[in-house]
Amino acid sequence: MDEFKNILVVQTAFPGDIVLTTPLFKGLKKSFPESLLTVVTTPQGCELLQDLKEIDSLISYDKKGKDSGELRFFGLIRRLRKEGFDLCLSPHRSFRTALMVYGSGAGERIGYSDAALSVVYTSKVFRDTDLHEVERVLSLLDPLGIESGRLDKMPYLEISSETWVRTKKIFDEAGISPSDTVIGIAPGSVWGTKRWIPEGYAALIDRLIERYDARVFLLGSPAERDAGDKIISLTGQRPVDLIGKTTLRELIAVIDRCSLLIGNDSAPGHIASARMVPAVSIFGPTVRSFGYYPYGKDIVIVEKELHCRPCHHHGPDKCPEGHFRCMREITVDDVMKGVKKLMQNKN
Repeated sequence: MDEFKNILVVQTAFPGDIVLTTPLFKGLKKSFPESLLTVVTTPQGCELLQDLKEIDSLISYDKKGKDSGELRFFGLIRRLRKEGFDLCLSPHRSFRTALMVYGSGAGERIGYSDAALSVVYTSKVFRDTDLHEVERVLSLLDPLGIESGRLDKMPYLEISSETWVRTKKIFDEAGISPSDTVIGIAPGSVWGTKRWIPEGYAALIDRLIERYDARVFLLGSPAERDAGDKIISLTGQRPVDLIGKTTLRELIAVIDRCSLLIGNDSAPGHIASARMVPAVSIFGPTVRSFGYYPYGKDIVIVEKELHCRPCHHHGPDKCPEGHFRCMREITVDDVMKGVKKLMQNKN
């Protein structure tokens, strides 16, 4: 196995996918402990990965914002080429990523055989759709002679002391004591049909407070403000409303404080698993066989078996068949079964 000194990983996918890539960073550093590891990722990815000791440098690429356009893209390629990378790996399969990998000038370039413009990769790996995404990403190490099956597969995220200090203020302001049972609710998603109905979440919040005397945190980004307001308007018991009130790093710390996280097929579930927090994930248009469910043992997936599932790789904005049964037929009792199982395990 060659000794690589300057390694680049390009991962500009959604936050949940970025969390699922973290075992790759640990595997690379274990195999090449003297190397410098640089990761090109999104602004959100930089927030998620900032405190990982395995990563020496993060490069933010805001492909849908300030870095959109050819001028910025080729400026990034020039920057990467100057760094002198000798190895580049890409868990992301887009055409733009392939151009970035090739433009980096790295001598060894590893990607998936089904990636767009896969011809630019010097080593191509079969992307086994029967595996979980964590295992698929680690398989990128196979051409290097690294036995990926023997590596630590658990996603992980770190929390800095500065983030803990800021987050403690959130807990104090909410009147959260160390003995309180805290349950996080993350009702959002970029994809419309991945969101369980507001009436369901509202009834669930009331049930959790009544059943467990829990302090319930409602979590999400500013984009989920309207959904959060709708849920709160339907509750009889008031949750602690943190939607849009935390940074992404603070969100990691808040989830870490939870006894349990409940949400849709979205990033908070992956953050929970990366912090060893039990999670109930509600699946609608997507299915487990895609391989993107939260990775870990204390995970419960709640879903309905329907002939129309899956309807889309991510989940369209609206139900293609107009009935949205995959989410509407999931009841509070269905979710509570998963809650009870995980809370019993924790106790």
